Amino acid sequence: MTHERPADKHADHGPLGGAAVPHPDAAPSPSPSPDASDASEGRYRERPSGATAWERWSPTRRMAYRLRKLAAHPRPLRLIASRALWACGVSERFVSTMPRGFRMRFYPSSVSAALWADPRARSTDEDFVCAVLRPGDRYIDAGANVGQLALAAATRVGAAGEVVAVEAHPRIYRYLEGNVALNPALRVVTIHRALGDHDGAVTFSDRHADDQNHITEGRGVDVPMSPLDALVPPAPTRLLKLDVEGFELPVLQGAAQTLSATELVYCELSEGNCARFGYAPVEVETLLLDAGFVFVRPRGDGTPVVTERPYFASLGSGARPATGFNLIAAKPRTAPDAVEALSRLAGASRAEAAQKRSS
Repeated sequence: MTHERPADKHADHGPLGGAAVPHPDAAPSPSPSPDASDASEGRYRERPSGATAWERWSPTRRMAYRLRKLAAHPRPLRLIASRALWACGVSERFVSTMPRGFRMRFYPSSVSAALWADPRARSTDEDFVCAVLRPGDRYIDAGANVGQLALAAATRVGAAGEVVAVEAHPRIYRYLEGNVALNPALRVVTIHRALGDHDGAVTFSDRHADDQNHITEGRGVDVPMSPLDALVPPAPTRLLKLDVEGFELPVLQGAAQTLSATELVYCELSEGNCARFGYAPVEVETLLLDAGFVFVRPRGDGTPVVTERPYFASLGSGARPATGFNLIAAKPRTAPDAVEALSRLAGASRAEAAQKRSS
């Protein structure tokens, strides 16, 4: 089979910032070397890493993992069918209507397979994006993959709004374009480009778990790279979402004008992914603080609060998150909107959990 494991990296840690469950395809976290990056030249080079956890696992352990994922899936038969359709090369014949009304084709990709098997598989990010967007808003999706969040955002901002979806991987970008074409009533602008802090060309990985592809020094596909500020004209932006697998710092360094006009930033931060390029997550948090943002994250009881304290700086050396968490940064005037949205989503999640327990 061409696809054995669901790459559902966002299913286990949502906008309230809980620690993520490591995916066995994730690369080990290398230690950054002192000369790992040269910010003055805008260069962040991938540090070598060893085999992934999946590659180190025995066949028995791999099978046990697959069986656990199957048992925990809300639609196990649909999950099995998705793998069969993909393996037979006929998945693209199938189109699904998602909960918010937009349509997506079952392309041969990890995210497409996960969404065909369960349209709510990656709903946490989608719910947050739609909770903070308003009709007429502008949304920028950096690392849009096959377009789930971009299309969901387009249903929210409407014809008066604007959605910009940027995707680097050539094959995944074709799938993004295909899904946008399936929804002609939705306004989505697509851009094929890797994002960074300078113009140039980079090599993008072509991994089996294609939602984890990233800029690499190894084998892959060549992609042009530009700063976000050079691609998207400055304009008031409600939300900038980043899913760039460790390249957050150079992407944000190339987006100074965009950040000055942006109210909210939503991105996954992983110590291991950042170390791959020779920097620490706290550098991303510091950049956002310097750009005028504050952070919205939960207390111990899950209640969201506004703080200027970087999350990673507050952790002791022995208290590192397993893989990462979803960072929410907001301009002070917009932070109450993020708190209200998170509180509403948390309440809905608790009500849904209580209903499941009682049924």
